[in-house]
Amino acid sequence: MSAPKPPSKSAPASPEPGLSEDDRLLFEREFADVRPLRRGSERIVPDFHVPEEQSRAASVKPRRKAVSAQRLVVDRQEGRVTGASFGVSHLILRALGRGEIRPEASCDLHGLRAESARRKVQNLVEESAAAGRRAVLVVFGRGRHSGPEGPVLREVVIDSLCRAPLLARVLAFSSAARADGGDGAIVILLRRRAE
Repeated sequence: MSAPKPPSKSAPASPEPGLSEDDRLLFEREFADVRPLRRGSERIVPDFHVPEEQSRAASVKPRRKAVSAQRLVVDRQEGRVTGASFGVSHLILRALGRGEIRPEASCDLHGLRAESARRKVQNLVEESAAAGRRAVLVVFGRGRHSGPEGPVLREVVIDSLCRAPLLARVLAFSSAARADGGDGAIVILLRRRAE
């Protein structure tokens, strides 16, 4: 095996002393194309740069305000509906919709008027969040008997989940798996309680 050639003048500085020979060679290979910035180069500040005083002020705000400022992004496709907070992956939404995340409590809204349904959903979500449950199921049916205006309870549930006070407790939701009611039910993923 031939001895490694010494680094050229333009190569980056060697890594920490005490690294194995393999680690040193790997470092040199990975950083072979890295070149130092020219003297006098301007620092480019991205457009989304936040002034330091605003950044410091934002980090001091209480966590409760950050949660209330969140919103759910609702997506409707072919009769199915999903809603998610920022950062919730499509994999989580898919798992909810397939029934892979099992609900730990449920309520049935069949036959209720809008305000009664809203209160029942709110009670289910708040009690489940307080009990540390992660997922709940709300069954409302497909609205075949709702009249010409179409399904009412589904929209009442979605609206309730997207507004305070439930918004602070809901991480995501999806139309349920077929076995749990399909488009006539929604599975709700609740936020973890702050310890």
